[in-house]
Amino acid sequence: MCSGNNNKLIKARKNIGHLILIFLIFAGTSSIQAQNAEVEKPEKTSALRPHSPKKATLYALVPGGGQIYNKKYWKLPIVYAGFGVTGYFAITYGSEYKKYREAYTCSATAAALGTECDNPLAKKYKTEDLKSIRDFYRRNMELSYIVMGAWYILQMLDATVDAHLYYWEVDENLSVRVDPMIQPLHFNSGSFSEPGPVTPNGLRITVNF
Repeated sequence: MCSGNNNKLIKARKNIGHLILIFLIFAGTSSIQAQNAEVEKPEKTSALRPHSPKKATLYALVPGGGQIYNKKYWKLPIVYAGFGVTGYFAITYGSEYKKYREAYTCSATAAALGTECDNPLAKKYKTEDLKSIRDFYRRNMELSYIVMGAWYILQMLDATVDAHLYYWEVDENLSVRVDPMIQPLHFNSGSFSEPGPVTPNGLRITVNF
């Protein structure tokens, strides 16, 4: 009876792993652009440069605005995909959390009063299992919102870095390779104990000049 829900939890854990991987790759490429690129500074001029990192940061208060200001239009799908994915997971996990929270409350109350609970999930799972599943979805919902907030800050930093490098010429021989470092995760909660999917838990970045 628990195998179906166990598979559902494992799939949810895999989705979170993919979400973190996307975030790490975008963060890694932004960091490389700022720290490891060989650049050639332009000749100094007394004229004020019209492209302002401060303006880029202000535009980035609206997601994607900084990338548009920097004319890095190819980054827009990445920025909006990040918000779309994190928003989807936050809503999905939030919905599941509410369902299992209600089921757990009903089951626990019925057990304390010696009455029956009409909630379908409460009839299907034990009270302690409902609590474990509820907590699982709550943690992943909170993680999704945290990643969304970090993604918002990251796209602002990316816009600011791009604005600083706007008048610099980056060496065309620069290449970057990003590889995930992975290991299998195990999900252990209540009566659930089963090897999870292979999930990224790190990032290896190689830079060639």
